[in-house]
Amino acid sequence: MASILLPPRLRLLESGQRRATWLELFYDLAFVVAVAELAGTLADHQVGVFAGLFVPVWWAWAGYVFYANRFDTDDLSSRLIGLAQIPAIALMAASLSDPAGRSTLFALAYVAARVLLIAAYLRVARHIPQARPLALRYVAGFSAAAALWLLSPLVPESARYPLWAVAVLVDLATPFLARKYQAAIPPQHEHLPERFGLFVVIVLGEVVAAIVAGLKQQPEDFPIALAGIAVAAAFWWAYFGRLNEEVVGRTRLAGQVWVYAHLPLSLALVAFGVGVEQLIVHPGAWATGLTGVSAAGAAALLWTVRKL
Repeated sequence: MASILLPPRLRLLESGQRRATWLELFYDLAFVVAVAELAGTLADHQVGVFAGLFVPVWWAWAGYVFYANRFDTDDLSSRLIGLAQIPAIALMAASLSDPAGRSTLFALAYVAARVLLIAAYLRVARHIPQARPLALRYVAGFSAAAALWLLSPLVPESARYPLWAVAVLVDLATPFLARKYQAAIPPQHEHLPERFGLFVVIVLGEVVAAIVAGLKQQPEDFPIALAGIAVAAAFWWAYFGRLNEEVVGRTRLAGQVWVYAHLPLSLALVAFGVGVEQLIVHPGAWATGLTGVSAAGAAALLWTVRKL
């Protein structure tokens, strides 16, 4: 049973093997739904919407992963931070069925998830002097980005999406600009690769789900489905056959390249699943191009991740 209330602590200082908690696995389930909804936008040929909204969805997941990796105590406050984000992610996922009509809902839900993370880092700054410089820079950067998201429903739609793009860039740049402060508290090597590997499993699961959805409509195209699953299995093998936990701590640059490469990799894998589904249901140039480009992109990114 979790303790009632504990201050954040540096997990880096602890010995012994560490793995994902049951809360982290439960947290990931919300993103299974969000990824499925994003795949639906791509199936509707909304490439820009799919790519643009995939980034904040993935970043919302990554933000909590990094916090938990360094500071999770599994007490009441830590559990509430994770559990309270799940409704926010669910609202983000629900808005993806009508991205234009529900853009305000998406923005406010994303802000809610980020505010919870900001509050968690404020506790870190209060209780862990060693981590205070990093935590306060995260608070500043994430707060600036959240303010832009919060402002976006008040501006015309033509300016809303450019404002989102700026906010996303601020969010993504914040950890990179704080690289020198991360050196004092690097992530745990065995925990972080496992968490990112679990997200790869989520997107590979979406590949299988998309192919099954196509087969439900055109069961006679089983050979295409079988080929798609075989390629997905090859992607799985390429990723997990050589998952090097030490890459996260080899150098700061290598670790951050490894982390950020998972964003386009996850996007490409989901796009590949949608492409195979479209090859089954609506064969043509669009489906062929989507499948080929996404497969090539995923292969290139897998090679990059393996070579770091």
